[in-house]
Amino acid sequence: MDKKKNKNFKSRLKWCLGTDNKIKVFLSLFLIFAFIFASAIPSISCSAFQNNNERVKSKVEKGLEVEVEIKEGMTLTQISELLEEKGIIDNALLFKLYVEGKGLEKKLLPGIYVLKTLSEYDVVLKSITSGPEIITFKLIIPEGFTIKQIEERIKSELPFIDKNELGKSFDVTNYNYDFLKVNQEYVPSLEGFLFPKTYEVLQDYTAKNVIEMLLYQYQFETSSLDYSKMLEEGKSQYDILKIASMIEREAYIPEERVLISAVIHNRLNLEMPLGIDATLSYFLDKWDEPLTESDLETDTPYNTRIYKGLPPTPICNPGIESIRAALEPANVDYLYYVVTDPISHKHSFASTLEEHNKNVSSTTTTNE
Repeated sequence: MDKKKNKNFKSRLKWCLGTDNKIKVFLSLFLIFAFIFASAIPSISCSAFQNNNERVKSKVEKGLEVEVEIKEGMTLTQISELLEEKGIIDNALLFKLYVEGKGLEKKLLPGIYVLKTLSEYDVVLKSITSGPEIITFKLIIPEGFTIKQIEERIKSELPFIDKNELGKSFDVTNYNYDFLKVNQEYVPSLEGFLFPKTYEVLQDYTAKNVIEMLLYQYQFETSSLDYSKMLEEGKSQYDILKIASMIEREAYIPEERVLISAVIHNRLNLEMPLGIDATLSYFLDKWDEPLTESDLETDTPYNTRIYKGLPPTPICNPGIESIRAALEPANVDYLYYVVTDPISHKHSFASTLEEHNKNVSSTTTTNE
């Protein structure tokens, strides 16, 4: 029985393996079907990619600049899909494979990019592995600008700054600098401390960042100045800034800064009213036209014809040369000055009222 079973098994195996012709036929059929199946896969796949590419290209105009934000933690797949969605590339999967082929999938940097639609893969990859272009805006703060003027300048030159936040950013209590305090109390405003200069401002700066930058510049510019002599005279750093702001508004000729400074210091030491109308112009916000008789009677501590001493705050944001002049007045006994050349704004200085009146009589524009 066992011999019979064994014989049957051998006969079946012989039939399956059979002759050489049977084996050849079997193998041939297997190879043919395998080849057809393998050939069909890339054909179908490539056809799908091609159709997708053509669909993207038909919807997007080539070469348009588009802003794309790659966020921290995004995967290569997410980035590829985002780029396709924005029209930067034509196929997310092909781009993903391209990046992986370069071995750069872990080198993609987050940030805001400006890329062109339907770009070549190598161009896009170079951009997002180099990091976003640093976009800066120029902010020019001239010497003598007031806070109000600086606010308007920021609005016009930095369009990305939130206007509501900008107004709040001028609150002096937002900032922790020693120079913003007198006797441990905050000064009334930031006027005087927003240092005039040309700044490069990053696009992602907030309003507070911008003001912080101006304050830091003030600290940097004034940190090496010697205030010791003025402190001995009873004048604080804030007092010097008030004097510097008046010098900034009064002096058109650089050489006259130390002379105007001397007049201010001499009058303060003698407890004479300063009589500088620029302080009242600041209070009234009236810079472009002469003050009227009615204006000159305005009852305010900023009216230095009526009130002795310094105004409550600086009247503008002075440059470093005016601050230096406030610290180092000329060694003269002048108490008066008046514009005697309306074109150049040159002043004539005097030590006595009699000399001053003579200077006044030589011009129609006076400024005590």
